[in-house]
Amino acid sequence: MRTHRNFAGPRRIAAGTTPGAVTRRAGLGVAAAALALTLVGCQSLGDGVVDPPDGVTPGVGDADAPLLQIEVSGGLVMMGYDFSTMPELTVYADGRAIVQGPRSDIYPVPVLPNLQVEQLSEAEVAALVAAARDAGLLAEPPVYGQPPVADVPTTFVRLTVDGQTYEHAANALGFIYGEISMIAGVVGAGDSGLTGDELADRVALAWFIATANELVRANGNGEAYEVSGFGMLAEPMPEGAGDWAGGHEIQVLAWPLDVALAGATECTVVDGAAAQTLLKALAGANSLTLFEQDGVTYSVWFRPLLPHESGCEGLR
Repeated sequence: MRTHRNFAGPRRIAAGTTPGAVTRRAGLGVAAAALALTLVGCQSLGDGVVDPPDGVTPGVGDADAPLLQIEVSGGLVMMGYDFSTMPELTVYADGRAIVQGPRSDIYPVPVLPNLQVEQLSEAEVAALVAAARDAGLLAEPPVYGQPPVADVPTTFVRLTVDGQTYEHAANALGFIYGEISMIAGVVGAGDSGLTGDELADRVALAWFIATANELVRANGNGEAYEVSGFGMLAEPMPEGAGDWAGGHEIQVLAWPLDVALAGATECTVVDGAAAQTLLKALAGANSLTLFEQDGVTYSVWFRPLLPHESGCEGLR
């Protein structure tokens, strides 16, 4: 299972505060800066009406092209975990935002995520782009440093604006704020293994993630995402693996498709009518469910494809 991370949900920054201001305040500990992330308001949100930055025309271009993706992966996880884990947020040029809605915390959890689609207005898309620019993310990505922690995930933020893509990757984002101090406006490295510039860039990245999540969450008109295809990955279970896991009986279902699980040890795509058949079969499946085909039992991981995805390329 993934190690718990501290920066896991939407945070807010005090009204009128920019990332640079957060990182420049003399005498503030980073714990205080992190606390500021929980305060209401955000400069780039306001009433949701923000003039597009010069040279940016939100919503123009391929409607299925992602403007933004936020994804967390890596670290010490079980096989198939990263493959089947969806991006935390995907926003398209036409304002569609696909997020992971709430689902049961009762173990074992449903095998498929609860994907929701929110529709952002053109002004809200412009606000998102403005927030990215305010955070300094529409430029050559900085080096975010490596805190002295192991087996923790990396946060990826990908932005495509005016045909230019910027990918930011920060390992252990959110793990070190309580261990650093700001003295006289300079971030002390302390035990973090980070320079002041690296920490400032990490705070700016966290600020943008909080802003993007808050903008989508504030919209609140989500509908269920209609899955039209899957990437899937299968592994045969060893003999004598047992019928129980964590005190729960393991469910074994007959594999409903003609697709050979023995040939799906690498990512395999299921779409069209087969995807709809699979979707119905997975309605009652959970994270422990196994599938039987030709006398062999398999663990199978499923990754719903997003609108811009048609194959395995890019799936982790």
